[in-house]
Amino acid sequence: MNGLRTFVVCLVLSCAAVVSPVGAGTAAASAPPRWSALPVPAATPSVYVADLAARGPREAWATGSESAPDGPRPVLYRWDGAAWSRDATFPGADEPGRLGKVQFVGGEMWVFHHRDGAGEILRRSAGGWSAVPLPQTLWYYQDFTAVPGAAWVVGEDDSGLKVLHYDGSRWTTQPAPEGVLSLRGITALGATDAWAWADTAAGAAVLRWDGTTWRDAKVPLPPNGNVHTVLPEPSGRVAIGGSQYADGVNRTYLMTGKGRSWRTSYPPLDNASAEDMVRGPDGALWLPVRSDRAFQSKYARVDGSRTGFSYGPQRTHAIEVQPRALARAGSTLLSFGTVEVYGSKPNLMSERLGG
Repeated sequence: MNGLRTFVVCLVLSCAAVVSPVGAGTAAASAPPRWSALPVPAATPSVYVADLAARGPREAWATGSESAPDGPRPVLYRWDGAAWSRDATFPGADEPGRLGKVQFVGGEMWVFHHRDGAGEILRRSAGGWSAVPLPQTLWYYQDFTAVPGAAWVVGEDDSGLKVLHYDGSRWTTQPAPEGVLSLRGITALGATDAWAWADTAAGAAVLRWDGTTWRDAKVPLPPNGNVHTVLPEPSGRVAIGGSQYADGVNRTYLMTGKGRSWRTSYPPLDNASAEDMVRGPDGALWLPVRSDRAFQSKYARVDGSRTGFSYGPQRTHAIEVQPRALARAGSTLLSFGTVEVYGSKPNLMSERLGG
């Protein structure tokens, strides 16, 4: 009997020795990805980050402005899959101004440029840089979006709201629906499918362009709410993020819908702005949130009714780490923002999830 027991124990230990490496490998393979720091060449403090866009894991661009004695100067950074570098080859790089939203349009990169009070669209292709000036100067440029065959710039001048549309050869002014007071943002899937979020006499609203006219999309937004971003997808699914004022406080809400079916949730996001919300490579919604750790950034992942949080790498002597923009870069997420280290002014930072 003792001999049989010894044989069984040895057999079990032998099986465990064979199975354990496989099990350990599986556990390591299924471990969640972590955020890692990506060095960014320093800008002249202080610096403001405007936007981030990625074509894939080997190309991304970040925009913004830095302080200078004669006013803000535009800043542009490029990610090549291995490192961030500063680009100063675009028109007006050494003049006062700011860079805003950046997008990929076909094989080109487009970015909105505030220059001497006027606005223009800078286009970068394999042949170099070119500029598309706006047909008029606006008092205020609210937002910009571009797709193959179309671009929009929204803002205001002395006569009120302006929706400027570019069809690849000329500019026209599009009328907004009756009752729209201002447009807060705009995005597009195609030349005949664009979305905008607006303030109206009746409150916030979401508009949609069908190639002919702008119409109210009839989205059932929460009462007393604002819209921060709209993320339409080719599948027809739409995600909307905003804030609602209720019981004396603002709280972040997220809406997801398709057609006439909409679902609203209030995840525990500590009143974070959904302006920088993106759809991640894992299908979940991601956005930066205010961190409870001065030396680490913090990100929220919202997948249906589940909300989780992750932290960036620890930064020595940091007193505030603030990711300002997120972008999907292939199977990874990129963030770009600022970090303030004790005894210095905020400078640039970047982090990557996965990769």
